[in-house]
Amino acid sequence: MLTTLPHITKYLWMLPVSLLWFTDPDPEREATVRVAPESEVVISGTTNVNQFTCKYNLQELELPIRLIYDEKAQHILFKNAKLKLANDCFDCGGKAINKDFRELLQSERHPEVELKLLYVNPPQPEKETISVGMEIKIAGVTRKYESVLNCEQKGGICVKGTLALKLTDFGLEPPKKVLGMIKVDNEIQVHMALRMNEI
Repeated sequence: MLTTLPHITKYLWMLPVSLLWFTDPDPEREATVRVAPESEVVISGTTNVNQFTCKYNLQELELPIRLIYDEKAQHILFKNAKLKLANDCFDCGGKAINKDFRELLQSERHPEVELKLLYVNPPQPEKETISVGMEIKIAGVTRKYESVLNCEQKGGICVKGTLALKLTDFGLEPPKKVLGMIKVDNEIQVHMALRMNEI
């Protein structure tokens, strides 16, 4: 079952939406995009005493991303629209906190966070928003979500937004440090600002 997230007004993904809706129907189509270097992905959270921010090194995403999609009457189905983020490419600002972050995500057994686009519904007239279905996989646990993204089409496709997730939804226990006096809050924020160019 898909979880509806009404608080999300903007989200990310790597799809040339405007190109998809002006092509003739076809059982299967392809598109290739590249994530621009000015893009960013940041995971942040808070504890009972401070906050932390972990920024992803997007140099790992230089290779083009190949998409395969199937256009239907009411939505576009995607088959392989995945964005894989290696846990050890997140920089939280220091060796100790980087180590804690990777341990939290169980990186030895599950070294990547995976985002997968499932479908896109048609945009409404005179609006720049579209509804999407997606999967998010963290620490080997996958959750499905339905949301709305806002897509800006200036010099490519740029999508921005922040998604609130709970660690416990992925079977992760918010860690405690210093004899339990410092505790990470259950909710984390995933902020993304991705600019994609079709190639």
